[in-house]
Amino acid sequence: MTLKVTKLALSSRLIILAVQMLANWIVPDHKPDVFRMPMPSPNATNPDHYLDKLVMRCLGGLRHWDGEYFLHIANYLYTYENTLAFYPLYPVLLRNLAAALETFNVPISMHALTLVVAVALNVWLFCEAANYLYQLTQRVFNDLHKSWNAALVFCFNPASIFFSATYSESLFTYASFILMLECVRAKQQFNFMRICASLTACIMCRSNGLIALGFPLYFFARHILLTANVKRCQQVIKMALAVFIPLAILHAYYFYIYRLYCMPGIKVKHPQQVLQYASERNYLLAGRGPKGSPWCQYTLPFPYSYVQSTYWDVGFLRYYQWKQLPNFLLAMPMLVFMQWHCCDYLWFLATKIWPQVASWREPLKSQKSLPFVLHGAFLTLVCALFVHIQVSTRLLASATPIFYWFAADHMPKSLAQLSLRSKAGALFIWCTTYCACGTVLFCNNFPWT
Repeated sequence: MTLKVTKLALSSRLIILAVQMLANWIVPDHKPDVFRMPMPSPNATNPDHYLDKLVMRCLGGLRHWDGEYFLHIANYLYTYENTLAFYPLYPVLLRNLAAALETFNVPISMHALTLVVAVALNVWLFCEAANYLYQLTQRVFNDLHKSWNAALVFCFNPASIFFSATYSESLFTYASFILMLECVRAKQQFNFMRICASLTACIMCRSNGLIALGFPLYFFARHILLTANVKRCQQVIKMALAVFIPLAILHAYYFYIYRLYCMPGIKVKHPQQVLQYASERNYLLAGRGPKGSPWCQYTLPFPYSYVQSTYWDVGFLRYYQWKQLPNFLLAMPMLVFMQWHCCDYLWFLATKIWPQVASWREPLKSQKSLPFVLHGAFLTLVCALFVHIQVSTRLLASATPIFYWFAADHMPKSLAQLSLRSKAGALFIWCTTYCACGTVLFCNNFPWT
């Protein structure tokens, strides 16, 4: 089954890549006034390679919007204050992989090589994530039909383009599904090293990765309550370290950023194109001291919330404006789908399961999916109230497996039994429409989710 899931996932990525390439050739690019990674001017030191043009022609549609920020960090690190909204794991991986490949003296610029590495890495991570989703679903529900359908919906999910573009969605999903799979191991045989590594990846990849901390804590507490283990003290110490180390690494990153932007004695040498772009767009550069960065004076000088609020106007109900109505309509299917199914599950649990149990241990043991639903419901609420509403589709599609589990419940046993007038048909139309339209619009620099 692993090979079958891999073939399905790889096929879906090849379809997305082919559609974006054709759309990028046929449809003229929209040119919004948004951030673009500054490029060096071609000269004797930086010649304009033929392969660069070929890469941009074939894969240029995958670098738009937030992808420009990730590629910028991968090439120049955190030179501008507005780049601090993006966590470091994905761009640092790109930077190091591209640097390793550069040693083979391929006649291609570092900027184009980074783009190729980003797309190739995301394709591999997506295929791995599909397999981990299949295994996770099978571990929780022990249902081959549901596991396959969950993987099928994942491969053609409504936010599919973002799992191939130069975004961190594929990496975050990959790390999240590994973490969740480790937490639901049979007999709770925790592999603390894998939990530590996957939790570190989640936290260093996306800001909402910190919420994933709840999974090891919940399932470890569940294990403690349901079993009597003479090595409990040793396990508590191991789990504490598995949680502490990722948080320590996160704070080491915060200190690196604080040192870069808030310590007056730190000077950073920037490439000429970075300085010129900063001057054109009035960006705050790293190594200029704390005067331009109010967050440096905070008791806890973490830049993320300040940057999101200042540069993207993210905050409680800030997006509730009439001009954002199209974005609300765009996000509505995912938000309604998630909220409806989460509430339906919790209502069933409260009215049908809890009144019939003899002990609180019974639902704790049988309802393995409960923490996943609570996690998904919380993220849905955050999307509805705080973030730019249009990112809800890709945020939820990359952060929680319950969207795929709920969707799989509506799927027939085979696609031959699919009726477009059924719930499965509506789900099919939604996923394929968003998948196709999203790919065409995104790769031509039009706003999407």
